[in-house]
Amino acid sequence: MGDLCLALPIGYFKAMRIFLAIAAVLAWLFGAMLLLAPDRFYAPTGVAMTPMLGTIAQAHGATLIGLGVIDWLARGAERAGLSAVLAGNLVVQVLSLGVVVRTMALGAGVSAAPGAVIHVVLGGLFLFFLVRTRKMSV
Repeated sequence: MGDLCLALPIGYFKAMRIFLAIAAVLAWLFGAMLLLAPDRFYAPTGVAMTPMLGTIAQAHGATLIGLGVIDWLARGAERAGLSAVLAGNLVVQVLSLGVVVRTMALGAGVSAAPGAVIHVVLGGLFLFFLVRTRKMSV
């Protein structure tokens, strides 16, 4: 995987900018769903979403929208800024994966599996670009 971006005709930094743009759009989409329809977002997992619980999901949605803005604006950042944004996103993905695994263990089962896939894929890509960014600074 280390030579993935070297093989891409668009180059490493352009690939990373595209990835950050995709990550931003995904954060905005999931954030908007959590803000506007938290009950429907969590329905497949079997969570009984009361209006009060919905506010917690909506706060999560607001955070995701903010993370999307950070990712979008970081596309043109210098190395140190990119490292910070990539590392922060990696932490979010790892912790979120832990929450999905716990949700599955609490009874949601495979209905929460799409969340695990999303966090593993995004986490892997954030890790890849973080390692590459840090190596380029040496």
